Amino acid sequence: MGIYAEPRFLPCGDLALSVEFADEISHEANARTLALEYLIQQKALSGVTETVPTFRSLLVYYDPLIAGWDDLVASLRALCRQARPEVLPPARTVELPCCYGGELGFDLEAVATQVGLSPEEVARLHASADYYVYFVGFTPGLPYMTGMSERLNIPRLVQPRVKTPPGSVSIGGVQCCIYSVESPGGFWVLGRTPVRLFDPSSPDPILLRAGDHVRFRMIDRAEYDAIEAAAAEGRYRPRIEQP
Repeated sequence: MGIYAEPRFLPCGDLALSVEFADEISHEANARTLALEYLIQQKALSGVTETVPTFRSLLVYYDPLIAGWDDLVASLRALCRQARPEVLPPARTVELPCCYGGELGFDLEAVATQVGLSPEEVARLHASADYYVYFVGFTPGLPYMTGMSERLNIPRLVQPRVKTPPGSVSIGGVQCCIYSVESPGGFWVLGRTPVRLFDPSSPDPILLRAGDHVRFRMIDRAEYDAIEAAAAEGRYRPRIEQP
């Protein structure tokens, strides 16, 4: 069906509702999702306590003692009519250094074998793409991104690993993600970035945001170690372009 003619409002318990824009993953559905979240924040919609964007829908938490279901849905429906990509502020582009292969990218050679390319070609193709962040979730700061070459499409691991190191730059299906903390994972690890995606000691602990663009810059192990040391001391910030 694609984009719905009218968004769907679905109850999620007694403290939240989901606003669904489509039954498929697309940039348009995601842009509408992010635009609705932005409008809710800008207008400080009464009763709304938190919003959580996904690929194609927005989860809206609310206080039922302040905003009843009917009134909230009416307000959200009105905002949905304005929720278009053009209402969003210009997207940021975040450059992340990444060291491919070796002990940091321990699945690179296996991926190369699976897709019929050399490890160097896999790394080059991966680093040459412009990635779009659909949303951040699963663990704090972990981005779900698309944009890589179709030549790198690969099924997720049949047996997910128990532990994946933080900073692991990984692929699975048509998606790319970066593990923000050590966690289980079913994506193939191509490399690692020394940049911290989640830093609870920082005033802004989550680096990436839904709607961002991400570019990877290939680095060697020596530069990786230098950036990692600087990041640990709070002396490194990635390059962020803001129009």
